[in-house]
Amino acid sequence: MRDTSQRIVDAFARVVQAIQDVTDVPHLLQTIMTESKVLLDAETSSLFLYDSERNDLYFDVVVGSITEEAKSIRVPLDKGIVGAAATERKTQVVNDIAADTRHFQKVDKSSGFVTRNLVACPMIRNDRLIGVLEVLNHRGDHDFDEMDSTVLEIMAEHAAAAIENARLIQANMQAERLAALGTATASLAHYIKNILTPLKGSSTLIDLGLKTNNSEIIEQTWPIMKRATTKISKLVQDMLTVSREREPEREAVDLGEMIEEIVKDSQERAAASGIELPLELDPDLPLASLDPSRLHDSILNLVGNAIEALQESGMQEGWVRVRTSFDKEKNVIVVEVEDNGPGMPPHVCKRIFEPFYSTKGSRGTGLGLAVVEKTIEEHGGKLTLESEVGKGTKFTIELPFVPAA
Repeated sequence: MRDTSQRIVDAFARVVQAIQDVTDVPHLLQTIMTESKVLLDAETSSLFLYDSERNDLYFDVVVGSITEEAKSIRVPLDKGIVGAAATERKTQVVNDIAADTRHFQKVDKSSGFVTRNLVACPMIRNDRLIGVLEVLNHRGDHDFDEMDSTVLEIMAEHAAAAIENARLIQANMQAERLAALGTATASLAHYIKNILTPLKGSSTLIDLGLKTNNSEIIEQTWPIMKRATTKISKLVQDMLTVSREREPEREAVDLGEMIEEIVKDSQERAAASGIELPLELDPDLPLASLDPSRLHDSILNLVGNAIEALQESGMQEGWVRVRTSFDKEKNVIVVEVEDNGPGMPPHVCKRIFEPFYSTKGSRGTGLGLAVVEKTIEEHGGKLTLESEVGKGTKFTIELPFVPAA
């Protein structure tokens, strides 16, 4: 039981990661169908999409052997078990195909494939039919069971979300006259849906674990749910930060100690890509009255962005340097976060601090740097950017020195 639970959770985690990272939706759907086939130990798997104009289903992804002629066959909604799954909007588990008169034999006859048993699960999004996922022929002459149908329903939820989000993005790209607020809303909606999908999948697996008294699957799934709720919490906090005025909650802060902690926490992530994190801390930096939580998050954001830029560029010998100094003449504390990464073109630099402007696609909200800038401004300070394509980027924070009480 533990091996099965681990396989389910591992596959679920891989699909969640693919949703967060991938921009190639066909590749993502192929991943989902491959994971479904392996998890349910089936001979083949298929993803059908619904054509609302023709009111039928057509093959979009197939994992396993099938002829091109068979793949071109369309399935009317009143035919076959996949048609029943779509029409009834209910998962169909059939373990004796020969005894089920609904079976649509046209595909089998065309491909030479012999269907023995199958699970067909509808993909529904916002009460709209997206399509149907199907796995066929459990290996070893075993029957499909309740856990198999639950796993496929989770995969169907992810596939439906990916397809709908891709359609939303395509529609937004075509709508050149979309107002700035509408664009921001669509971007946020996409980001939120990418969080809610694994959250819903996690809750389904936890429900399954509770129902089957399987503590392992609960323990292994809980971290995925926890990460999703943390992302939601951060998104809400960032939106509140950008939208309202706030006075810093000041206390005595050893900035050097804070930055050492940030760099230490970032070391593992950086080291995985061979990125160095040199520190140049002013030993004479005085204790200052600052908002430790907000400032910590701001500097961590800058360091994290720099590491991510280097990772995505794939360059060798990357580094992110954090430097502090105290300008006694100006009475200003200076923090610099500099990298030797790919840099940014002028048109990106011009907009980089705008709320909801993001270069990360669906992986970002476009709020991170806007929050950093607002935090620094709330301290009475200034955040500046220097960047050149191919030569790296440097963010400079200047904070008026307020002595710690």
